[in-house]
Amino acid sequence: MTNAKSAVTMKALFITAPQKWEIVEVPVPEITKDEVLIRVGYVGLCGTDLELLNGKHPYFSTNNASYPMQIGHEMSGTIAQSTNAALPVGTEVIMDPIVGCGNCAGCKNRATWCQERIEIGVRRGGPGALAEFVKVPVGNAYPIPKGLALRDATLAEPAVTAIAGVSRIKAAGGRALVIGDGTIGIIAAQVLAHRGWEVLIAVLGERSAERVKALGFKPVMPNEMPSHSVNVVVEAAGTNRSIKSSFQAVCAGGEVVLLGVPDTPMESFDVADVVLRDLSIYGVLNGPGRYKEALTLIAEGVIKSPKIIDQVFPFAQFGDAIALLANPDRKLPKVLVSM
Repeated sequence: MTNAKSAVTMKALFITAPQKWEIVEVPVPEITKDEVLIRVGYVGLCGTDLELLNGKHPYFSTNNASYPMQIGHEMSGTIAQSTNAALPVGTEVIMDPIVGCGNCAGCKNRATWCQERIEIGVRRGGPGALAEFVKVPVGNAYPIPKGLALRDATLAEPAVTAIAGVSRIKAAGGRALVIGDGTIGIIAAQVLAHRGWEVLIAVLGERSAERVKALGFKPVMPNEMPSHSVNVVVEAAGTNRSIKSSFQAVCAGGEVVLLGVPDTPMESFDVADVVLRDLSIYGVLNGPGRYKEALTLIAEGVIKSPKIIDQVFPFAQFGDAIALLANPDRKLPKVLVSM
């Protein structure tokens, strides 16, 4: 690992074209008084990274992403340089990757509403965390509670999305169906169960069903999907098919939380069904302001990291890590890279 005080360059991973990537030497970022430099410990890989690697993320079609790009938006690490007294060198932190412009009407409410926002490692060229060091604004670094391992704290970024989605639900309890047994889906299920919901998780096959059972939840096979009978659906798979299944499953007066982002637009959407059955729909992008809550839930074991993190690969084995992430038969949903 490079020493930040003496380093001029560092290793960083760039995607250069669809399915092509390389680890190269680049300058260590220089920080201002309003930023901190983090020595990266772990980086979580997710479906967004796969879409960026495959060239299929919706941000490409809106000119908010382009190659070459330095990816990595789920991370934990240690402050390497700082002039902020609240974040001294040596502090273990996680990163909120969303950075608003700070001037628009959207930013007055939350950075995710900013049309000019940078999403570190994802959108508008913000250099990502698959590197030895990453710089972030002071307000985007959150200290990790004592006793919580860096490895487990990496789950905070996907956790805030799941928590924000579950927190949009107005009903006090009942039957909830989670569609998608990836990291965000599993965390949403764990948070729902903690809040007293009966939780079902939709799966595609026997291996997924076995994984869901091992997590302590009831799996629902494709031929067993409920019809107009669950109070809430949390959609975390991000496919047009799963979104349609969400509306088929939810009961009249129910709520649908959309966390996944399809890579193609839906060809049709039955607005009349939404109106006539009095459905509530929530779209959720990330969960600004919920990082402390996420870290607390991980530390308390509500979000059970041993049941989410599959394997940890060294940086040099990124290819093996991304291959496992793309394998639907992996044992657990989350794959990490250690720096």
